[in-house]
Amino acid sequence: MIILKESDVVRVVSALAPETSNARAYFKRTVNRNTTRIAVTDIQRTVGNIPVIKRGSTGYRPVMSGGIMYIEPQPIEIDDFFSAVEEDDWERATGMGKNQIVDERLTRWAELVRNTTKALCIQAHRGKIDYMMQAGSEMVRYEVDYGDVDGIERDKALSGLTLTDFIDDATEMEQEIRKRGIGGAIEFIASPEYFRQLVTISANQTKFPVTFTKDGMDIGGFSVKRDNDTYTDLVSGTKQTKHLTESRELMARAVNAGQELDFLRLDDTVQRQAVPLYSFTKERRDQRGTDLFVKSKPFPLINVKGIQLLKYAS
Repeated sequence: MIILKESDVVRVVSALAPETSNARAYFKRTVNRNTTRIAVTDIQRTVGNIPVIKRGSTGYRPVMSGGIMYIEPQPIEIDDFFSAVEEDDWERATGMGKNQIVDERLTRWAELVRNTTKALCIQAHRGKIDYMMQAGSEMVRYEVDYGDVDGIERDKALSGLTLTDFIDDATEMEQEIRKRGIGGAIEFIASPEYFRQLVTISANQTKFPVTFTKDGMDIGGFSVKRDNDTYTDLVSGTKQTKHLTESRELMARAVNAGQELDFLRLDDTVQRQAVPLYSFTKERRDQRGTDLFVKSKPFPLINVKGIQLLKYAS
């Protein structure tokens, strides 16, 4: 039987290509939560500043919006197997050859877990997870509501965008986030259409300093990244490709609004500690190979008060 060790998972994860997703990169803080459920107040809380306390007084108790209710984040679980032929190859292989057989299969599923985690992070930016979920033989929707994300609609066509418009847009979006009590740095994500127009109008002016970076541009004191995120969703039986931003949209997000990516304890009778990725093998009951199982339970926590959207007309 092919036996997986914890070191195999560590080796595979360490060898994955660097993460380039803007959506995933927003969740710099990751937490392993040794629980299978999470309090709604952890989602709805406002992470901001609190008043100082007069010496000798009772400590300040942050007000949570809503009572103590819980949701149970859903897991990512993959069932695969190594055939008896692959098992024979593994048994004859050297130590390095064994690693290669394991790495090839486990890397495929580790990347799939990472892509699914990215999809959840993308959706969280919109204030709601609404993702495909398998329940028995049926596909249903996995839904989590973080609250409404504020949006601004412009009547003007994007083709008429000027650099002054952009500076005004970015300034207004920053101010809206500040009004909600979120401080610190703010960055912008532009849809491909918006970013293309911004590059075009930037090339023909000298009023504002422009610096291009590997993933976007800095202009007039604002950092703008080009939306590089996509994922596939299954809607009414049809596959649809979706993005972090909608067409002709600009997104502002506070860099430090309390967002974090949690990995919860798995539904597993052996692995009782929360880990980002867990995998193990068992000999098949028919003795025709080795079953391979891969599990993860990611859950992005986002503060919607740190997100602001703005969209132009077509």
